[in-house]
Amino acid sequence: MNEKDLKQLSINYKTTFGSESGELVLKDLKKRCSFETTTFVQGDSHDTAFREGQRAVVLLSLIHISEPT
Repeated sequence: MNEKDLKQLSINYKTTFGSESGELVLKDLKKRCSFETTTFVQGDSHDTAFREGQRAVVLLSLIHISEPT
């Protein structure tokens, strides 16, 4: 993906999550995807990896939202 496409993608993320509804969805994703809690599950590396994958989606969204445009 080139720089122009990445910039447009960040704009799209900001548009999507910048509304009141989008902020509520992002808040829900943070809660459901272990963003503010540990993803580690004692004795279950597969569940830990799954939860970390969910968390990575939220992190990627926040990175795009915080990118300067």
